[in-house]
Amino acid sequence: MRDLKDYQNCALPETIEFIQGKGSLPLLHICNRYAECSVYLYGAHIASFKPRDNKELLWLSPYSQFSEGTPIRGGIPICFPWFSKHRTMDNLPLHGFVRTRFWNLESAEDFPDGRTKIVLNTESQEPLPDSWPYHFRLTITIIVGEKLEIALVIQNLENRPIVCEDGFHTYFKVENPQKCQVKGLDSIDYIDRTKGEIRKKQNGPAYFEGEMVHAFMHAPQRLELVDLVDHQRICIEQENMDSTVLWNPGEYASAANPEILGTWNQFVCIESTNCMDCQLNIPPLGSHYSILRLSSISFDEEENEE
Repeated sequence: MRDLKDYQNCALPETIEFIQGKGSLPLLHICNRYAECSVYLYGAHIASFKPRDNKELLWLSPYSQFSEGTPIRGGIPICFPWFSKHRTMDNLPLHGFVRTRFWNLESAEDFPDGRTKIVLNTESQEPLPDSWPYHFRLTITIIVGEKLEIALVIQNLENRPIVCEDGFHTYFKVENPQKCQVKGLDSIDYIDRTKGEIRKKQNGPAYFEGEMVHAFMHAPQRLELVDLVDHQRICIEQENMDSTVLWNPGEYASAANPEILGTWNQFVCIESTNCMDCQLNIPPLGSHYSILRLSSISFDEEENEE
């Protein structure tokens, strides 16, 4: 069992409780006037965000193992330095390696307006792996208020450029994926990766119909998830994130995934990324920041009738 003191490098305001979460993993539980939010230091993984007097926005798998070496399934995993599969090495973990390492708590504070901010970081470790032999530093800033704001900064510590991908692999809790729509993607080109890689153009709102992996290139900065059953709308604001991936495994593919099984119909993934055509090229000693903001907005029945 790990000692929480090994990760705490700063004082905590009264809005933050530092506890052992599932699997005895160190967990920051934030509760302020606006919302509650749970963040594991393992993977800098946001497991929960519940605005006050509202519903939980994120889905967390009941089958997630919460053990070292295995990513947490659900919430908001951090993807880096590649998204999905490594391009040349199939034996490497999906979505990179930072979601299975412990991050350091750098700072924590409350703003005068009642919002709460925490800052976590991690960096390259020696020896550098053959799969990605670069020195880097990642810093993630999480601000909990009426909105959940997540900012990821990638610092290139090399005297040469680095090419990489990043992403927030967000799992949204819904009542029925097939009764959800994503607005804001009309006329945007996407790559249908469900059965190969076929380039298409979106027509109208996007729907989740069975197994799907749709990667939208040069996606807009604002999207909206509409749950027509639960009468919930979630605003998704993306800054410096140029691609968006919609994913749900569907009934048949989920049966082969022990961390999902029959729960495929409880979530949809809207993944804010810089991947594929939109991968990053960070100059020597340069940096890149990506920001995701999530908020619950009022449901307008007439606006969403089909």
